[in-house]
Amino acid sequence: MNELTDQELLDGISRGRQSAQREFFVRYRQKAYRAAYRLLGNEPDALDAVSDAFVKLFGAARGFRGESSVRTWFYRIVVNTSLDIRRRKKRTVSLEGVRDEESAALGDFVNAGAETPPAAAERSELSGKIAGAIAQLSEKHRSVFVLAAVEELSYREIADALGISIGTVMSRLFYARKRLQKSLAGHVEAPNV
Repeated sequence: MNELTDQELLDGISRGRQSAQREFFVRYRQKAYRAAYRLLGNEPDALDAVSDAFVKLFGAARGFRGESSVRTWFYRIVVNTSLDIRRRKKRTVSLEGVRDEESAALGDFVNAGAETPPAAAERSELSGKIAGAIAQLSEKHRSVFVLAAVEELSYREIADALGISIGTVMSRLFYARKRLQKSLAGHVEAPNV
C-alpha cells in the first residue's frame, strides 16, 4: 500500500475525510510539537500551539493555494500559532528542564553514549546551557534556528514558512549562530547548521 502524499492528504482533509486528518496528524504531530516546544519553552503552551495549528490547517485546507509545499505551509501555521501564544502570554520563555533526547535534536551537540554519573551531570548542565542560549535569541532568530537545526528545513522551506526571503533566512541564521557561539563560548562548539 502506497503512502499518500501530503497534498493527497490535504485534498482528503478539504473533503472532510477524517482518515486523512488522522493520518496527517500522525505524520506531523511530533515534528510540530518539537518546533512549538523550542519556540515556546514549555509543554502546555507547545501542546496548545500544536492543537491550534492542526485546527487551523484542517479549517483552511480548502484555501491552500499551493504556493509552497503542504509541509512548509503547515510549519508556517505552527510557527505563527506559537508566536501568537507567546505574544499573548507576554512572558519570558524558559527552556529549563529540556529532555535529553530533545537536546540531541539540536544537531548532536551532546554525545550521550554510556556515561558515568559525573559525565551525565555535565551533559545535563550543558543541555541546560544550550537551551538557555537558544531562549535568549530574539523571536525572529530563534524561529529560523529552530526550523533549520531542529526541523532540518531547507533555506527555501524556512523562507516560505516564515514569509521572508532566503537572504533574510541566511542572515538570521548567521546571527543566531554567532549569538549562540558567543553565549556558549567555552562550553560547546557552535552548531553547524
